[in-house]
Amino acid sequence: MSVNTSSKWTFVLDEATRILFVDDDLILAEFARVHLASPSTTIEVAADGAQAWERLNAEPFDIVLLDIEMPTLDGFQLLQKVRADARFAHLPVVMLTGREDIASIDRAFQLGANSFVSKPINWRQLSYSIRYVLRATRMERDLLRERKRSEELLELTNNLLSLIRLEARTPLSAIIGFCDCISQQIDGPVGESYLKYAEQIGAAARQMQGNFMDLIQYAQLSSGAAILAKDEYPVVKLIDAAVAGLTIPAETSLEVTRPDPSLYLQCDLMWLSRAIRHLLEAALAAGGHVELSMTSLAEGGVKLTISSPAASLAVARATSLESFRSGMGVGVAFARCVVDLHGGVMKVSNAEHKGSIIEIVIPSRPPETRSAPPSIEAA
Repeated sequence: MSVNTSSKWTFVLDEATRILFVDDDLILAEFARVHLASPSTTIEVAADGAQAWERLNAEPFDIVLLDIEMPTLDGFQLLQKVRADARFAHLPVVMLTGREDIASIDRAFQLGANSFVSKPINWRQLSYSIRYVLRATRMERDLLRERKRSEELLELTNNLLSLIRLEARTPLSAIIGFCDCISQQIDGPVGESYLKYAEQIGAAARQMQGNFMDLIQYAQLSSGAAILAKDEYPVVKLIDAAVAGLTIPAETSLEVTRPDPSLYLQCDLMWLSRAIRHLLEAALAAGGHVELSMTSLAEGGVKLTISSPAASLAVARATSLESFRSGMGVGVAFARCVVDLHGGVMKVSNAEHKGSIIEIVIPSRPPETRSAPPSIEAA
């Protein structure tokens, strides 16, 4: 003989749960004990809001089933007290009422109720509602806990980055300083070979310092720890800052078309000029002729263009930290992040035998909030 398992009784509330049932109807309270109880569920009863408040302050509960119409302290008043107390900010509350008017439903949710059940109560349906609310509340609590943990880890990471940046700069600066002293022969003549050694050591230390600072700054920009300084500058000043001190390799040339002196842009001059310099370095590293220009846009903002017939490999692949692992540095990924912070768009176009064209569109003013990093388009 077959058994119809679908008709077998099962407990809906199958996890350890302490329920506080608040209602001045003692018969309904007894029904709650009968219909909601399970091997893992405990039902406690309070006859009004004042009594329920005392119970909440005396012992822990996982959820409150709260009637609206009660003497002394009604359901709305108790719910208001519960939500005003930080201890019960995340305590789930299900309102029970014989009312079906929109105003009561709206007020219950406005005061912070998690769910609303009308009388007469369908106890089986209420059990499922309780299970759903409990699980949703626990998920929300877990998410908040993880978010807090992530924020704490981010703060720790930023503090460590700042510390590493400070601690690493000092010894590297000392190495560079001593190399300069040797090169200038401050303490007397030095052999030609030692002068070359000092020059090579100094150059390696400067490169290491630059790469290290790029990584730290990229991490700070990506994590949101760095904040843009939103000041207005002539675009000419931005270009001059980007090319100042730029080393142009042998057999490579850079042509700069200076923008109109009346063209202004609100930006972080330090970050944006450094980003442009990194892009120029990537293009110049491939050799050949590199052109830099910046023009105004009819809709506001500026468009910066860097073109190089030999820069395909140096630029198109340098769009993430993978470029650093391959020895290309973090410069272009750094530039991408800075452009994003300014609310701009960066596009890299590549054509066989024609090199690359990097186009960056920067709006007149950076956005108030940071958006998700846009993708670099590669044609």
